[in-house]
Amino acid sequence: MRNAIFISSGIGNALLLVPLIKRLKEKGELTAISTSPFGAHRIFDGFEDKLFDAVIPLGSNIEWMMNAATFKRRFHTTYLDHFASGRKNIALSYTNSKVVVTNTIPHRLPSIFRSRLRLIEPEIGIHEGTQYMRYISENFSDSDLNEEMFRLQAKPHSRISESTYITLQPGSGNNVSPWKTLRIEKWIKLIDELSQLRPELNVVVLGDDTETELSNRLPKRSNLINAIGKTDLSELPGVIADAQLHVGNDSSLMHLAGCLGVPTLSIWGGSDPALYGWHKVNPEKHEIIYKSPECGPCSRWIAPNRSKTEVPSLCPDFSCLSKISVNEILQSIEKMM
Repeated sequence: MRNAIFISSGIGNALLLVPLIKRLKEKGELTAISTSPFGAHRIFDGFEDKLFDAVIPLGSNIEWMMNAATFKRRFHTTYLDHFASGRKNIALSYTNSKVVVTNTIPHRLPSIFRSRLRLIEPEIGIHEGTQYMRYISENFSDSDLNEEMFRLQAKPHSRISESTYITLQPGSGNNVSPWKTLRIEKWIKLIDELSQLRPELNVVVLGDDTETELSNRLPKRSNLINAIGKTDLSELPGVIADAQLHVGNDSSLMHLAGCLGVPTLSIWGGSDPALYGWHKVNPEKHEIIYKSPECGPCSRWIAPNRSKTEVPSLCPDFSCLSKISVNEILQSIEKMM
């Protein structure tokens, strides 16, 4: 059987599809159709696991037109997550597949595209991995979710540190998601104090080119390795796989650590740890710091809380994050180490 699945958003969302991807691969050939503006499908190049028989990146309008014409009825079923479920993707899937599975039907979708559409209603309070496993197993629940379903093996890489190290990502969401990101000043203080508290432990700070401001402000210490903007996507799995712990916001690298079996300590603001958090996959290995504000979670694709602000990035105070102290994070790191 030949199936297809869309990779349409960020790296974190792509990795939360891994249990579904692995199960579909067991059933036959699987093609990834990537419309991700971040090239999220490239993260899978860093793993030994061969999850896809083919990857089709769709960027330009010409690529769209060529694929719409070439793939007619090529796949038995095409699977779309919430972020992929726009009219354009559904129309292409309708052309390419006998069945189209999604959990979101966009507004004003022409009736012709509904004839082969199977809607799996999302549910508040369950993990995103579970939401998508229900595409193929309707009674699947959070209690069925486990680390092995996500587990991937990193390709070998040139070791970033010969000493024991943890990885840390201060940014999130390409640095344009203030509701998910602890203030830079707190990360700098945390890195400085952690470097003094555990001089035998290297701290590898990761991030992309959008975080150069932070890179320039990092303290100069012998046990601090500044790798911001210095690692390719395909190298990241190998770097994180050797870490003792990953610390960061709700971000792509937090999900990457989870898929590699690395313990995580994650900081949560406006997004929903019940939907995305790894503590629901294994509470003994993954911990969160979350203040459970009355106005949260204001940022999630299913029923966001808009009691305080309609637009999460315009929150007047980001109190969900401002209440988290550096000392609180340090204590959690010490406990997990």
